[in-house]
Amino acid sequence: MTAWLSIVAVGVLAFLCWNLYRRFGSDRIAALCEKRRQESRIVSRGEFVDGNRHVEVALALTGSTFFYENAEMHASLELHWVTEIEYDTQLSTGAAAADGKVLRLRCYSQTFEFVLPNDSVSRWHMMLPPRRARNAAPAMSVPELVTAAIA
Repeated sequence: MTAWLSIVAVGVLAFLCWNLYRRFGSDRIAALCEKRRQESRIVSRGEFVDGNRHVEVALALTGSTFFYENAEMHASLELHWVTEIEYDTQLSTGAAAADGKVLRLRCYSQTFEFVLPNDSVSRWHMMLPPRRARNAAPAMSVPELVTAAIA
């Protein structure tokens, strides 16, 4: 009887620890943002949208790479592979973006969508201006893109 009670107690304790770990996820996102802030042009929170899954991530942009990461995922896109950048109010599924704008990056046949908070959309738009595949040079760096957008 004591063995069963111990097993149940360990299970309940594990569940409570897991729940607490999930609740403090926003603190982990803030820590990831601070880690990237020194070497990045812009850093903010966002949501990575994969179908109907919305995953909170830290977004960062360096001169040549776009990073999106959280505690379970560390991913990046090299900017020279990005063929199109666009900002929209709707996801590709047709659903409206709640509390923000959609940043859509296309890398040839792959599309990546991120929901940006309204307060950081203008900074992202300045650092990562929209472009279409036919107008974009594939090897342009972020400073060249900013210069081309201003001109």
